[in-house]
Amino acid sequence: PRRLWDLPESGESGEDGHGCDTTRSAAELRRCGNACRVTWPALIWRNLLRRAARTVLTAVGVGVGVALIVALLATISGVHRTAGDLMRVGRADFGLYQADASDFPRSLLPESLAGKVAAEPDVAAVTKVKLLVVGGMLVFGLDQHEFAYRRLVVVAGVRAAAMAGDHSGKRLGQSVQVGRRSFTIAGIYHSGDRFEDLGIVLPLRTVEVLAQRPGEVTSIGVTAKLGVNPKALARRLERDYPGVAAITEPGQAIKVDTSTRLIVSMGWVVSLLALIVGGIAVMNTMAMSVFERTREIGILRAVGWPPFRVGAMILSETLCICLIGLAVGCALGVLAAELFVRRSSLAGFISPGYTASTFAWGLAYALGVGLLGALYPTWRAVKIAPVEALRHE
Repeated sequence: PRRLWDLPESGESGEDGHGCDTTRSAAELRRCGNACRVTWPALIWRNLLRRAARTVLTAVGVGVGVALIVALLATISGVHRTAGDLMRVGRADFGLYQADASDFPRSLLPESLAGKVAAEPDVAAVTKVKLLVVGGMLVFGLDQHEFAYRRLVVVAGVRAAAMAGDHSGKRLGQSVQVGRRSFTIAGIYHSGDRFEDLGIVLPLRTVEVLAQRPGEVTSIGVTAKLGVNPKALARRLERDYPGVAAITEPGQAIKVDTSTRLIVSMGWVVSLLALIVGGIAVMNTMAMSVFERTREIGILRAVGWPPFRVGAMILSETLCICLIGLAVGCALGVLAAELFVRRSSLAGFISPGYTASTFAWGLAYALGVGLLGALYPTWRAVKIAPVEALRHE
């Protein structure tokens, strides 16, 4: 067939297949031809809408897998950030915790251990910390004679038994209920530690009584002497005191928080299963689409579409489904992470951390599902012979 722009300036009367008057000039016919063309994105979108329900269900299936990845990584990021804040309470070099505790607040160490650690030749100073989470409020029990308390900078009021961090939202003179006791905030402090500045500080003995754990602390902050490698000292203390975990960096949080370790282990297993199931679901959807459009693909091949272009069409449709699933999954993942943290024992203790890498892993998962699911349908579409396809009913 002749191209529109090859027609003479005045041609046969009548209309082309798109309702364009062929008696118009060549320039007008070119504009008409351009308007009648279907762009590649429009073609892909039109193909997906042929079976809208199937497309939506497949995208939601991919989205569930993306949501698992996003929620898992956001929760882990929040735990790591909290671990980093905890180990720096009082600006310590590292913190000692009870190994394999269910979570950080449930770590229990005997106070007597602090004296033994302080006597180590490479240790400059230690500080005892008792952490209590009450109604979403963080309460730090500190010994007034140790560096964690002495390093607090009082920015309002006076240095007293009950003080609040400058990011806690508490005011001078405000009464705070902790358990069955009430305390009046007499000072506002700044520690330089985001986590510590969100809570309130009470005497160590008082917090131990409130927690009904006298003589037991949550962690022991340790500062090494000048010239001593803190990580080497931490490893030695772990060997010398079995059952104690030394946290020198946020990534070591799983040494203490077994619930996080379980989340990480189960999360990756479930995510791998979701990758496989999602890939099969996408493959099934696209294979059905190719089977239903066998005659159409044969026509495209007959009018000159090369195999790579047919394959690109199927691959583009698959990736489009997965990108829709990515958007749905990111939203569901954020919602799931927030609900999990709020309804678990971690409420008020950690907040999910959303970083670029969190959503990058979600994108990688969606693309992985798309590529896995597109392999067989694309191969099948490329191998369709035009003559046989035109005979297909």
